[in-house]
Amino acid sequence: MKLFLVIPSLEKGGAERVMSELANQFSKMNHNVHLILLTERKIEYPINDNIRIHKLGFENKGLFKKIFSEIKTFYKLRLLFKNQKPDYVLSFMEKFNIFTLVASYNLNLKVFVSDRSNPYKKISFFLNLLKSITYKYATGIIAQTDLSKQVLLKKINNNNIRVIPNPVKNIAHFPNIIRENIIINVGRLVPEKGHKYLLKAFSETIFPLWKLVILGDGPLRKELTNQAEHLGIQDRLFMPGSVNNIDDWLARSSIFAFTSVSEGFPNALVEAMSSGLPCVSFDCDAGPKDIIIENKNGFLVETKNISSFTNILDKLCADTQLREQIGKEAKEIKNKLDVSIIAVDFLKFFNTTIK
Repeated sequence: MKLFLVIPSLEKGGAERVMSELANQFSKMNHNVHLILLTERKIEYPINDNIRIHKLGFENKGLFKKIFSEIKTFYKLRLLFKNQKPDYVLSFMEKFNIFTLVASYNLNLKVFVSDRSNPYKKISFFLNLLKSITYKYATGIIAQTDLSKQVLLKKINNNNIRVIPNPVKNIAHFPNIIRENIIINVGRLVPEKGHKYLLKAFSETIFPLWKLVILGDGPLRKELTNQAEHLGIQDRLFMPGSVNNIDDWLARSSIFAFTSVSEGFPNALVEAMSSGLPCVSFDCDAGPKDIIIENKNGFLVETKNISSFTNILDKLCADTQLREQIGKEAKEIKNKLDVSIIAVDFLKFFNTTIK
């Protein structure tokens, strides 16, 4: 099959990582894969040599140049569709899904689209309007979670929606690394990641010899540093910023604490589970409830309920056997969400959809 995968770029990002892994897996399955990158930006993920890459050259340089570039990119994409006649088109991210659907209009192509963010994320009235107009013409829609599917069913006049979660990336394992008394979190320092709740919960634990490590950077660094000093945990908190060795940090840690108040699909949580960490997570609107089975492979806590979150942290800190038991169950997620399985789910959806 000839598969066209459309995305703005393959710079670092969750949607970009998933698209690159799907492209590589489809090519391993001997499909003819074309990656359509709307911009000229640097490719940050490894791509198999037999995948054809088309960079359409969109540039965002001032209002008039941007409009001209959008029109030029639109016609390049439509011409590519006309000339190449792909069997299936897969597009990621709302704005670019709309762009792809309009560019493919009346070309008799099977176009599948997928939003990659929280279903309650606020978008402009104009984008919402375009989405409601164009998404009904999609052959099918891929949602990351059940909540995303339900929200789309209410907003979009298209019932052909399938829930397919993200594949988990390959996590390096370090059998010689001994786990330490570290509670870890991975995520940008932005409000939706809820780090202020994590600091408060950690400050109330009854285990003063444990450390908290937060990997990631962002605009809230100074605010969180000040909060840690106010709570008296500055000597037990480590924020090394964005690092390239997340997998070794996961191997060294003993508990993963996830306090996001808003998610699309929580890749960081899945990666921690895949590394064998027991996880405690806020039960935020989308994501964790699709992944965690309460008391079996992790723990869900009411969003922003700090005392309950602290209680679970204390329970895990106190019981090595419980950490090992929950972590062992959590590790099974890597088999369920392996890219080879997720890629087959995408292809099944493509092949069973008639439109």
